Amino acid sequence: MVKTRLLFLLFSLLSLQALGQALRYKKVESYDLTYLLNNIEKTTDFKSSESDLRVKVYLVSDPSGSAQTGETDEVTTSIYFAVSEYDQAPEQYVYRLTSVYNPKFVKWIKEAGGPKLLITYGAYNKIRTATIKVSLKRLIIITK
Repeated sequence: MVKTRLLFLLFSLLSLQALGQALRYKKVESYDLTYLLNNIEKTTDFKSSESDLRVKVYLVSDPSGSAQTGETDEVTTSIYFAVSEYDQAPEQYVYRLTSVYNPKFVKWIKEAGGPKLLITYGAYNKIRTATIKVSLKRLIIITK
């Protein structure tokens, strides 16, 4: 009987503590993190079943006027590649391509050495093509 009462009292106290948890917030002071989270856009991802590799690609607009196209406020874009293994404790890396004007993702290409992302970028009258080969520990950029 004493054990039952003691267990009941213990469970009651534990449940009251969980119910009494207060939600709190804290203002993020980092300008870079604030800018990143307010301007990020997930665009594409790749999941490999053969090599246990996952790639997520995000666009982040650079500040207004960064494209330096005369009297406009057009922007360039930073492209972030978040690369990770599938695992309990995966190796993870983030790579950044900076100041890309008008990027468009065309398609993923599956290859034995890792996936490639075909992109186009540049002004409408000077479109260029690049292939970005993605592996866990680096990117290889092939421009045409």
